[in-house]
Amino acid sequence: MSGDVSMSGDVSMSGDVGVSGDVGVSGDVSASGDLCTVCGRPAADRYVVSMRGEVTCVRHPEVGRCVLCARPRHVGERGWAAFTASTVRCPACRRQAVEDQATARAHIPRVREEVAALGIRLDRRVKVTLVDPDSINTDPDVLCLGRTHTWMSRQESGVLGIEIARGLTPVHFGATVAHEIGHAWLFERGARELTPAVEEGVCELFAGAWLKRQGAPFADAVREAALKSPDPVYGAGYRLVRDAVVAHGIAAVLDAVCARGELPGAEVRTDQPQRRR
Repeated sequence: MSGDVSMSGDVSMSGDVGVSGDVGVSGDVSASGDLCTVCGRPAADRYVVSMRGEVTCVRHPEVGRCVLCARPRHVGERGWAAFTASTVRCPACRRQAVEDQATARAHIPRVREEVAALGIRLDRRVKVTLVDPDSINTDPDVLCLGRTHTWMSRQESGVLGIEIARGLTPVHFGATVAHEIGHAWLFERGARELTPAVEEGVCELFAGAWLKRQGAPFADAVREAALKSPDPVYGAGYRLVRDAVVAHGIAAVLDAVCARGELPGAEVRTDQPQRRR
C-alpha cells in the first residue's frame, strides 16, 4: 500500500481531571441521604458531586480526581487504578471498564447500530482495536481516548482502523467509538481540508447524539461536560457545530462540511489556506 498514512481525529479531553476541569460541584446540604465516598456518612455541609452522582465531603484531603468522572481521590482509598502513567480511575469507573478485546467486541455492534441509526454509516466496516492508553497519549495537557488511522495515495485512500484506549467505562467507550466513526465517515466523503474545530466539532456532535440516545444520567453528564469544555478545538468546535445545526439543520451542516469544507454561512476565505490535520 503506497501513500501517506496519518492519524486523524484524536478524541481528547482537556483539563486536569480529563473533562471540563470543573465537573465536581460544591454545594450545601442538610440531609441529602447520599453517603460520602470516604467516610461513609451522609453528605453534609460542603461536598463534591462526581459525574456519576457520587458525593464526597470536601473536608477530606484530596490527592487527585478520577480522570473519567472527576470523583475526588483521598489518601488511603482502595480500589483506584491507573489509567495512564499520570491519571487514575475511581472504583466505580474501573468496575465495568472495557479492558479487553472480547469485551470491546460485545459493545461495538450496538454502538455501530446506534450511530447508523443517526444516519452515519461507513462504506466499509472499520476494525476497532483496544490499545494501551499510554501508547496514544503523548501530550501531558490533553487526554487522548481514541484515534483514527487513514491512508492516501494519488489514486486511492481509505481508513485503516480505529484505536480506542483500554479501560474506559462503557459510556466513554461508546462515545469515543462514535466520535472516531465520525472521523472515518468524514474521510470517506472527502472532507479532508477541515479546520480542527469544525472536524472535531462534527465528531463531538456525533458522540453527543449517541450519548443522548443512552437515556442515562452518567451519559448525560459526559455529554454536558463535553459541551461545556473550555478546549478551543473540542469544546468550542462542538458548540460551533451545534449552533450551526440549530440554525441550518443537520443535513445542511453535513452537506456543507463534506462539499465545501466549512459550515453553512461561513465566508469563503481566499487569503489564508485552511489548516490541514
